Amino acid sequence: MPRIAEIDRAILAQLRKNGRMSFVDLAKEVGASERTVRTHIRTMEENGTIRGYTVRESGIGLTALIRIKVSPGVEIGSFASEVTGWEGVEIIYEVSGEADLVALVHVDDTVALRSLLDKMWMAADNEIASTTTELVLEQY
Repeated sequence: MPRIAEIDRAILAQLRKNGRMSFVDLAKEVGASERTVRTHIRTMEENGTIRGYTVRESGIGLTALIRIKVSPGVEIGSFASEVTGWEGVEIIYEVSGEADLVALVHVDDTVALRSLLDKMWMAADNEIASTTTELVLEQY
């Protein structure tokens, strides 16, 4: 995983607030030139720090965190790589604690969430020991 410079952290923080912010406005917010901001964003896109830009609707759809405990002996990285490309799965984190992975998902409704969970279990029922799903109530 690439090291992230302070300017990159500042750029990412602004993009999290408004992914459509112009390079000029970003430059003003982070205290750098527009060219510097463009260069840093291009580099972060190329090295995978920025993997895409998403739209999050307010009041439409459902966001959830799915905590996944994998079975003993299962290669966590391969399982995570497989699930990452699925529709609705924004990102998967490998974490410490009770769960091995946490998936951030955006789906239309609880029916779509149930379908995603079913797909996960059907694709890897021997690889998953357990899942715990938490619905996001508010984003700040």
